[in-house]
Amino acid sequence: MRSPWLLFLAAAAALAVLALLHTLFWGWVYRVRPTQDELRFARTQDGWRVAVARRVPRGQPRWPPVLLCHGLSANRASLDFGVSRYSLALAFAEAGFDCFGLDLRGHGDSRRGSPRAWSFDTYLSQDIPAALEEVHAASRADRVLWVGHSQGALLGLVAAGMFPARIAGVVALAPPTHFHAQEALRRLLPYAFLATGRGHRLLARAATPVAGWFHPGLAQFAWNSRNIDARIYRQVLANVVEDVSPQVFRQFLDWMRRDRFASLDGLTDYRAGLSGARQPALFVAGALDLLAPPAAVRGGYELWAGEKELWIAGREAGLSTDYGHSDLIFGRKAPEEVYPRVVTWLRAHSEPALPVPPPA
Repeated sequence: MRSPWLLFLAAAAALAVLALLHTLFWGWVYRVRPTQDELRFARTQDGWRVAVARRVPRGQPRWPPVLLCHGLSANRASLDFGVSRYSLALAFAEAGFDCFGLDLRGHGDSRRGSPRAWSFDTYLSQDIPAALEEVHAASRADRVLWVGHSQGALLGLVAAGMFPARIAGVVALAPPTHFHAQEALRRLLPYAFLATGRGHRLLARAATPVAGWFHPGLAQFAWNSRNIDARIYRQVLANVVEDVSPQVFRQFLDWMRRDRFASLDGLTDYRAGLSGARQPALFVAGALDLLAPPAAVRGGYELWAGEKELWIAGREAGLSTDYGHSDLIFGRKAPEEVYPRVVTWLRAHSEPALPVPPPA
């Protein structure tokens, strides 16, 4: 007679193999190919190679270029999706901007280097300077207009103060600069020990085939899922979601617990630094956003010292629905309701330029 333990281990191994095959199959079914014009790599001082995907301008070029940065558990496809209708980068390129989508280390097409552990602070000290230099090498531009979503928006707001000569303006889509207003999220903090930041990619791809059929409350933190076409929902899960560095994850948890926005060592108060930035900025909040609710975004807007605008994407602004967190990009009508608002702002803070030479 076979040992029960051997039977148990065999069954567990079979389930693991089936789960892996399930994940790989649905990831393949909903795979979306990137369609950038050029893929470049910026080398950081500590040895990483972060990917910078370029979309050259269509029509009359504008100056300066646009640098796009993704959120916490995402890659650059969140802002330059393989489905043309939902690519912010393509919308900007068609408006005349030379666009560069950044994959932060550990995300998307970035290439592994050392160290293997990093924090939000590392993105600021290593990845962003390298990306700015790569944009300069490609376009000869010494400044960029920054467009970021969620964590990418926070990075842009802080980087504007750190590199004022390199960042001409910031579009901050759903930046959670304050955490006191996130009551729904704070109720989950007692269960934070169950999460590490790992496994997001695998779980997202495993859930792909049922996405859009159900709308669990936990999913609403990422987006107003009823505002997203079911197939796009599945393609985003299969192509955009990434794991989070444990150190970055712990840093965000500390911010939420203590309502702070600071460096890992506590010596740099990023939130206080917002009052030192002088560039123009557009702050965008989704009316139904649970991760960066309007009150949390308004806090950063009020601290910002430069020319600024705050726009709440929802019915009160005359839109068709109230937007959540990531459906600011992937919502059914986001290309008609959100994208033009951002393009208008970018055009107002840029100028016509000479034609851009094609990538080598």
